[in-house]
Amino acid sequence: MSIDLNILNELQLVVNTHIHRFENFYERYFNRPDTRELVQYFFNRIYTLEGKAERDKTAKKVYDRFRAVLSEKAKERIENLMNLNDLTDSLDLQMAVALQKNPQLQNHTTEGGVISPDVFRELYRIANSQKDREEQLQLILHNLESFFELSKHPLAEMMMKPASMAAAMVGAKSIFAIFEEGYRATRPVQKEIFTEFMQVVRQKENQFLQSIYN
Repeated sequence: MSIDLNILNELQLVVNTHIHRFENFYERYFNRPDTRELVQYFFNRIYTLEGKAERDKTAKKVYDRFRAVLSEKAKERIENLMNLNDLTDSLDLQMAVALQKNPQLQNHTTEGGVISPDVFRELYRIANSQKDREEQLQLILHNLESFFELSKHPLAEMMMKPASMAAAMVGAKSIFAIFEEGYRATRPVQKEIFTEFMQVVRQKENQFLQSIYN
């Protein structure tokens, strides 16, 4: 996503508020040693705007170059992650535009630099459709499951080193490092805890969307 500098402040405010909500909603998992890295990665690390435009551009360039030699499963994983990234960017940009067009809403921010909960819900209603946010939730759940499945694959660890070397040879080391970070963050989580976490995310996010649109 190429970010218009004229909307950057509003977009950063939207992203900060999302992260703040995630940290409150899933506080238990941010505090658990075995899930802390998982939630920090999915709800914070890959959400940051720092270097995001260049990172996305490089990822798509590398994928287009090597998609023909990837397995169907690998292509599915990458494309689902890219779809989630593109949809999230679009939805948050819509919120940032709505925030810019309604400057009175910007007065409702907390000392921590996030939008107040009631105003944030109003931004959802103004800028995003329920259908799009529900689609985003399904992609989030699917990508979480995909990373967990990969982290438990018996050959995954053995394949990481040669994959890292191959990525370095084609100039994709920084992209692979982000992918590997997600793998490492997911790997320590036991299946029972992951299943519980998925149920909590599904329930809390559906309740959040219902509180906005119904």
